[in-house]
Amino acid sequence: MNRRRLLDISWALVALALALVAAAPPAHAQSLVPAPPSAPLANQAPIVNAGADQVITLPSTANLTGAATDDGQPNPPGVLTTTWSQVSGPGTVSFSNASALNSTATFSASGAYVLRLTVSDGALAASDDVAITINPAPVQSGIEDKIDPALHDLMQANPQALLPVIVEMQHPVVPFVSAPDVDRALAALDLLRQYGTPVAALSLIDAAAGFANGAGINAISLVPTVARIHHDATVGTQRSADPPVVAPPDQLSEVYPLVVNANHVWQQGTTGGGVTVAVLDSGVAADADLVQPANRILASVNFADVRTASDPGGHGTHIAGIIAGNGTRSGGEFVGIAPQANVVDVRVLGRTGSGRISSVIRGIEWVLAHRAVYNIRVINLSFGARANLSYRADPMSAAVEIAWRRGLVVVAASGNGGPEGGTVVTPGIDPYVITVGATDDRGTISRPDDMFAWFSAWGSADSNAKPDLVAPGRRLVSIRVPGSALDTLFPDRVVVAQNGSTYFRLTGTSMATGVVSGAAALLLEGRPNLTPDQVKALLVGTTQQYGQASGKGLPDPIADGSGLLDAYAAMIAARDTTPDDNDALVLGALVPGVLVPGALVPSAPLSVAPLACANLALRPADGFARALYPVLFGSPLHWKDPTLGGIDWQALTWSSVAWDSVAWDNFAWDSVAWDSVAWDSVAWDSVAWDSVAWDSVAWDSVAWDAFTLD
Repeated sequence: MNRRRLLDISWALVALALALVAAAPPAHAQSLVPAPPSAPLANQAPIVNAGADQVITLPSTANLTGAATDDGQPNPPGVLTTTWSQVSGPGTVSFSNASALNSTATFSASGAYVLRLTVSDGALAASDDVAITINPAPVQSGIEDKIDPALHDLMQANPQALLPVIVEMQHPVVPFVSAPDVDRALAALDLLRQYGTPVAALSLIDAAAGFANGAGINAISLVPTVARIHHDATVGTQRSADPPVVAPPDQLSEVYPLVVNANHVWQQGTTGGGVTVAVLDSGVAADADLVQPANRILASVNFADVRTASDPGGHGTHIAGIIAGNGTRSGGEFVGIAPQANVVDVRVLGRTGSGRISSVIRGIEWVLAHRAVYNIRVINLSFGARANLSYRADPMSAAVEIAWRRGLVVVAASGNGGPEGGTVVTPGIDPYVITVGATDDRGTISRPDDMFAWFSAWGSADSNAKPDLVAPGRRLVSIRVPGSALDTLFPDRVVVAQNGSTYFRLTGTSMATGVVSGAAALLLEGRPNLTPDQVKALLVGTTQQYGQASGKGLPDPIADGSGLLDAYAAMIAARDTTPDDNDALVLGALVPGVLVPGALVPSAPLSVAPLACANLALRPADGFARALYPVLFGSPLHWKDPTLGGIDWQALTWSSVAWDSVAWDNFAWDSVAWDSVAWDSVAWDSVAWDSVAWDSVAWDSVAWDAFTLD
């Protein structure tokens, strides 16, 4: 294209542009034309979306992601408010923030739920529903076994109920913290804080006590470091069956020290002086028989509800009097078995007459931590809880076994569930402790007229021969606590001494247990170096016959153990052995009813040397084995069967062995030198007990008025 033609096109374009400008109206002319009026907008309800339907599995939570939009009306615009709510479902739902679009929902039970998201602009509201299906927790290997069957039944009966539980952890792993038992107990407490209501750590058994509902218990059971969840069952004194023959109104037993020959021990100058018995019970009142001429109640602590009196029930003081009352108030008429022994009052039963397994374990912790300060050598447990399982799965059995191995003689009641068999209560079911049944001495010193008490429980779930022995337990006279629950309920049981002072009579294996605890104190004054196994061997191996003229037999040959306690024969047997028999203990053994060379037997208590040792070849409770892992770690490993299951057990070390029930069954527990293991690796009585929290939830109780009929 040539230059002239380009110029012609350019001039044409300029002319066209000028023409268009001339045709446009002036700017001020546009502003004179009014815009058409706009119609007012109607307020519309918010648009709400509750999110997609979900399917989750317990114990997971549902993540709620709601959305809402609004048109900004009414004018001025209001503030949108949001609310999540439950429309339907088999359980309850809790929201992390019910007023936020994004929230989480926690469900108490499995099933189909409908949740609703409602949004309001102040004038109009709209909602949308979301369906959430909750599947039950999966049944995983070992998970169901973690929950105590009795606890599981309670969960099924009322999934929403807060149930008392003890959460026990697996054993700590290396490297250990400074106090691995406390670390495990606090971990259990944190789980209860997350899924329920925490109460207190129980470092003795690497556990914690508290409350949780069914969903919380299931959630805790899924935690890999949890070993077992126990029902924190009620412990207390127990009602007995009706007596087959009603006793005369004036029948009572103040002669029980003579029946068990404790008076002959006193004549040798042995009265229990310097030995302290820990009475875990309802409290111990400062009666003259215990505090005059010198106060022998060395300490008082409380692990039950808030204490309003030293002994609101009156039961613990009665037991303390059987053990250590010196007869000051009665002028020597009513005296206990070891009248110069000391007592520490460890209150574990509340105002209703009940406690929990956790309160007993906490009391045992305190005793262990203070045993050296007060020279505590004996623990008296005149109560029990129903035994639903083997002692191996029982937390109270684990606790008493630890106390036993730490050098404390534990004496426990068999319970008042007789005459039927299989009725022994925990911790009396434990094979290590001294379990005591009862006789009726009929108020006479003579033994041939004595009878096995109809209420005395015998037999256990493990078919252990329990009780170990019996002692007088019917209508025993001991210290009265005026105004206490028992004193108020049973005014007919007040006993008046010749000098006018008043005492109280009670019946039960609780009383018989106090008799045996007193006898243990007598033994330990004369031979303070005796181990619990040796004390048990002496007491169980030197019993006396009774009932030959009563015309009454036993419900079963094992119902009374080895026979009736003989405190004097036990002392003579201990005195006539060499001062240090520890190296020769395995040469003599004691099995009630079985003759073993070198053993103590009732017919020949004076000819035995060396001193026998009870509890050989026993396998401890699971909780004991778990809790003492850091104590035993590093000590020699000895196995019963070095090739069990095709495993070369001899090649295993503490770092390689699987410390589980298979190992516990095969471990040679008698090989452990308990005096030399690493006890300093554990710390007891280091975590506070909260009595207020313990008593904050209503729970089943054993009223004092159900104590006994006799």
